[in-house]
Amino acid sequence: MDYRKEVERLYEIEYGRRLDAAFRFLLLIAGGVSLYFYTGADHTLWWIGGQTTLHLLNFTFLRTRKSSCSFREVMFAGATFWAIIAAFIWLPAWMIVQDDHALRIAGAAGIGALLVFLIHRADRVLHVMVGEIAVVGVAVVWILNETLAAVADPSAQIGVALTGGGLWCYFAVTMFTNRRIRIDAERAAQRSIQAQKMEAIGQLAGGVAHDFNNILTAVIGNLDLYDDITDPAEQEAVVREARVAASRAADLVQQLLAYARRSPMQVARRDVGALIEQLQVLTRRLLPATISQSFEAPRDPLWVALDESQFLTALVNLVVNARDAMPDGGTLRVTTRPVHLFTDDPQPDGSVLPAGDYAEVTVADTGTGIPPEILRRVTEPFFTTKAVGQGSGLGLSMVEGFVRQSGGMLSIDSSEEGTAMHLLLPIAASDEALHAAPTDLQTLGDMPAPALTGALPAPGHPAAGDKQRNLPAGMRHIA
Repeated sequence: MDYRKEVERLYEIEYGRRLDAAFRFLLLIAGGVSLYFYTGADHTLWWIGGQTTLHLLNFTFLRTRKSSCSFREVMFAGATFWAIIAAFIWLPAWMIVQDDHALRIAGAAGIGALLVFLIHRADRVLHVMVGEIAVVGVAVVWILNETLAAVADPSAQIGVALTGGGLWCYFAVTMFTNRRIRIDAERAAQRSIQAQKMEAIGQLAGGVAHDFNNILTAVIGNLDLYDDITDPAEQEAVVREARVAASRAADLVQQLLAYARRSPMQVARRDVGALIEQLQVLTRRLLPATISQSFEAPRDPLWVALDESQFLTALVNLVVNARDAMPDGGTLRVTTRPVHLFTDDPQPDGSVLPAGDYAEVTVADTGTGIPPEILRRVTEPFFTTKAVGQGSGLGLSMVEGFVRQSGGMLSIDSSEEGTAMHLLLPIAASDEALHAAPTDLQTLGDMPAPALTGALPAPGHPAAGDKQRNLPAGMRHIA
């Protein structure tokens, strides 16, 4: 078990959802204060103070854990929660054994709410869960003892004992069952993820082998011809063809590195607005007259830390895909705006996009859109819907790899009215902060960044022809 993740999960359940946590504390304080005015008992105020103190201790402990946690720390968090349960449950238990009907109903509701919360909390650590069941069991035994002492009829005593004991037994069985279901579901999810990884690796290996086989065939074939011909002009021509094929191999390697998020990056602080202006110049000849263009940059500078060449390469890939999606013309819009994430955003692959300030770059078109059954696969390596020789299937996978390596996220919205590609990149506050706090998202090296034209399919570029799918006519093509 990853104990650090278990600590994070406990924190998220108890305090992560701020509205839920605030609602619970407001109910706790309001209930304690109203009970104090109703009964005049000072122990209700002590109950509020004890609950607040224990929750502050638990909150502080969960939030101050290091990057790795031990079983002992998880057990300490569990013991702290046992204390919280014990401090909470004694007041509803006391209310249940009173003669006042209002107190009895309120006490039963309080214990019922606690049991539901414990089932929802669903601890995975067996020792912690057993401790929670034990604390509730002690409270149930005390309530039964106090209640049976006031009941004279033996049949009534048996009924009360069976009812209270049955409630506790069903609670315990539900806790164990939920734990088993949760663990089985997590294991099934891990097996599914592993199977998807193996499928992606197989698809990647097959695509790489296919493309490199074609490229090596061109290189070796032209070199063999060089030995068989004597005309210098013809020799120069075959050498030129071999060099072109080798250049395609280099481009393919750069795209694979970008997809794997291992591409060497020359990271610097850049203004996104200025880069969008460069993009407008670069793509001027790529778009036909039938496609209207709109490039919108923010008035104020929007600084991000990224590799300028790879950023422009990624945007050119998106522009080319948008162009191919509008064979009969349409509108292409490239917009940039600042956005703020107030909370961490978990991603489907398990990573988390931290809360903070981001620059959102959107490339939107009015093309045919991407069918839902295809949308989830468009960033897979070598997945392409274009005809043989028109795309390598690494365009969007390279874009996603670059964005992730830069600390951001790629999201796609598509419908029959068009498609919008959203690149979310973290704002860089200053050059000093960029150099003072390097992260593992930056892989700096001596290799130059890939050339801008490296992401564009060269004429005759070998594509994964055996990976083509039977797709609806007029569907947006993905390279």
